[in-house]
Amino acid sequence: MNVIARATRRIGRELNKFSRVRRARREGLAYVPPNFVYRPDLSTESVVIDGGCSYQADFSVSLIRRYGVRAFGVDPTRKHSAALRELEAQHPGRFVHVPCAIAAADGVLTFNESRTNESGSLLEDHVNVIQDETTSYDVKAVTLESLLRCIGVDTVDLLKLDLEGAEYELLDSVTGEQLRPFKQVFVEFHHHAVSRFQETDSLRIVRRITEFGFNAISVDDHNYLFYRAR
Repeated sequence: MNVIARATRRIGRELNKFSRVRRARREGLAYVPPNFVYRPDLSTESVVIDGGCSYQADFSVSLIRRYGVRAFGVDPTRKHSAALRELEAQHPGRFVHVPCAIAAADGVLTFNESRTNESGSLLEDHVNVIQDETTSYDVKAVTLESLLRCIGVDTVDLLKLDLEGAEYELLDSVTGEQLRPFKQVFVEFHHHAVSRFQETDSLRIVRRITEFGFNAISVDDHNYLFYRAR
């Protein structure tokens, strides 16, 4: 592909994204660059679950600072634990680290931690696990139902899932009843990072979740917000 063709494609993608961001805002959604959208009816009473929060938990921290939400950062990565304990100290009562992996079934799973990249995965065929030097260890895995019991809440205002490929098995098996406690769900799909998954698999799950009564929107065909009508 020549330089002009690449530039034309890039401009086309940017214009398409700009149009989608405008649509999201018309629908009353907040947009945070580069690709995050959410419904901003949050307050100090709101509960947020930040699945795959990583060491900065920047998603949780931004919502704590903006709305005063109570956020639970769910991440099993050992190398992130010290930084997440520090965030708990910085935001007492507002941020809690839950050192588990969200998965399709309760139990114990092997987590593959990359020594060079921020993200590891439960999946051995994730690109970071294939290419990087890794450390593997057992972690506690919890379903969404078990997670709610663990943190002691009945409803969640916003669930974010950044599960590095594990979202496919989870969302292929989750039921509409199991998603009922969640007012909105933001999912980062990882068909770019796990070769056995394609964009068609992500779109199949998008259709499946909308059948449970959610609206779906994305600004980049990669990260999707599912939200219920008011």
